[in-house]
Amino acid sequence: MITIMFGLIEILDGLPHQIMALKAGETLFHLGDRVSQLYVVRAGDVHLLRYDAEGREAVMQRAGPETLLAESSIFSEVYHCNAVAAAPSELAVIARADFRRAADADPRTMEAIARHLAREVQRARARLEILSKKTVRERLDTWSTLGGGELQRGSMVAVAREIGVTPEALYRELNKHRR
Repeated sequence: MITIMFGLIEILDGLPHQIMALKAGETLFHLGDRVSQLYVVRAGDVHLLRYDAEGREAVMQRAGPETLLAESSIFSEVYHCNAVAAAPSELAVIARADFRRAADADPRTMEAIARHLAREVQRARARLEILSKKTVRERLDTWSTLGGGELQRGSMVAVAREIGVTPEALYRELNKHRR
């Protein structure tokens, strides 16, 4: 018998869904809103945001293409963040009840969400390790060691964001080591 492993996004693709578009800056949901739907970002960039007492913004998730947004909301009654489109975005909208029925009917669905959440925990821990480093060099080295990928010209701003430094600080650090 051959077992085919489907990832979570493939499973969600098979569920009934609608497509919606968001403009850059448009809010999808707010902290405290009731959860009734799941969202898969198909194109664009949607951020989960929280704010501290002084109003400073913290990005909890940067959801790009083929990413499940606010996946923990599957198990929550209300959202714990705001979701705002950082760029024009297209999303698949799936009723949470449809997902829950699919999970009840096929244990592979719940296994897929468990695997997905485990990978997200691993990514969060890697990010914490990177952000615990004091210097740009240490953060860049840790990012690279943890499999961050290759630095390419078009990806510098994204890498800077990922390691928690300004693009200018990253450029300065890279220039130091080119000499």
